[in-house]
Order: sequence, then C-alpha cells, then structure tokens
Amino acid sequence: MARELLKGRVAIITGAGQGLGYAIAKEYAAEGATVALIERDQDALERAQDDIGNALAYELDVTDYETYGRAIADVAEKAGHIDILVNNAAIAFYGTILEDTLDSWRKQLSVNLEAVYMGTKMTVPYMVDQNFGRIISIASIQGFASSGECGPYNAAKGGIIAFTKSLAVELAPYNIAANAIAPGFMRTQMSIIDGVDETQTEEFRTWYVEKRHVPMARTGYPEDVSGTAVFLASDYCRYMTGQLLVVDGGLTSTF
Repeated sequence: MARELLKGRVAIITGAGQGLGYAIAKEYAAEGATVALIERDQDALERAQDDIGNALAYELDVTDYETYGRAIADVAEKAGHIDILVNNAAIAFYGTILEDTLDSWRKQLSVNLEAVYMGTKMTVPYMVDQNFGRIISIASIQGFASSGECGPYNAAKGGIIAFTKSLAVELAPYNIAANAIAPGFMRTQMSIIDGVDETQTEEFRTWYVEKRHVPMARTGYPEDVSGTAVFLASDYCRYMTGQLLVVDGGLTSTF
C-alpha cells in the first residue's frame, strides 16, 4: 500500500521503459512523486508513460549528453525542481577477455558508467541550489562477485560502487545522499542471453533454487528492487549515504 513517501518529490529515472527502471518509476509515482522517464526505446517509453499516467517522458540515449542535458533542464523547468536521480540505464554484451573487443568495452563503459557520471554531473547543480537531493545508482553483485564472461559490464558496475562512495563524501555538505543498489539474479530483459532466460534454465532451477544457492529459492523481480529504491529516496534514508544495498535473495551470503 502506497504511503505517499515521495509526495512532492521530482525524480528522473533512466532506462525507465522496462525492467528495473520501469518498476522503480511506477512505484515512485504510486508514492506521490512526479516522475520523468528517460528511455531510448520509443515503444517501451510510450507503454510506460501510458501505464504510469502523469509522467514526463523523454526518448533519448543517455550517451547523447546534449539531448540528455536538455531533458534534465526541461524537467526542472516543468516540475520546478529535481530531487532524485536514479541511474539505471545499462547494456551488456557477453564474452571472455579472449572473445571481447575494445569496441564492446567502450560501448558498455559509455552507457553503464560514463553516462552515470554525466547524468549525475548535470543533475547535481539543481540539488545543490535547493540543499537537498538523492542520487541512486543501480550497480550489480557482478560489481564485486563475478560470474565471468562480462568483464566490461562488471568493471562499470564496480565503478558505480566506487563513484557512489566518492559522491557521498563530496555532496554531503549539500544534504545530498548518494547510494547504490546491487541486484542479484533478476528476471528482466537483461536476463535473456542468446535468446535464453538464464533464470529459467534447468541449471538455474537445480543449482540456485533446489539447492538453495539463492537461499530464498527463486529469482528476483523488478518489484523486489523498487521498494529499496523508494527507501533510498525517502526521508527514512536521511542518515545513510555512500552505501551499497544488496538485493539478491541471499546469494552472496552463501559459499
């Protein structure tokens, strides 16, 4: 049940057309926030906007910083202020260091880390001016515990964790908190690799569910993360910054 924990707040969420970003945007709106959806897939963006209702929507690639910056400015003009930024947009290509390419590395670091830096850099001045803000970045357990075959993605997610800690120190004097969330296995579009949903394979069911290497014995869903994002954006998070909250069903607590 929504409690209007974010009433009066204005939030920008990247990658908001599907998966974790969509779930966070929907829950933020239910908690009373004005949400601005950033999404490069027009169809996904339109579906999300139709479902959420009163939301601002911007079709753009987060690595197009000129367009992204204009969208941020437009949110501030239309909504009057910006309180929350959720850095969620991400891409992933799979392959070992023997198979990967420099182009793949650069594309993943550009979307998954550099755009987090730039989006934050362009949004923070609005928060400084009002002496309040929340920066929430979606990392991954892959940022500190790798399954292999996704080095660039892992490097970017590890970078987000380190960047979050730096932001926490730099922005605390302006009453701006910076925290990150590290999801574990999540059933989203990104869990589909080479046409196969990794959370639906026999290996996953046997190893992670039946043998309880995920102690909660199931995959995660976007809604399992969105509540954590609400907490980090709310007044209940008034004395937490520079932290990584792991949402993985207990996976990283096992051997």
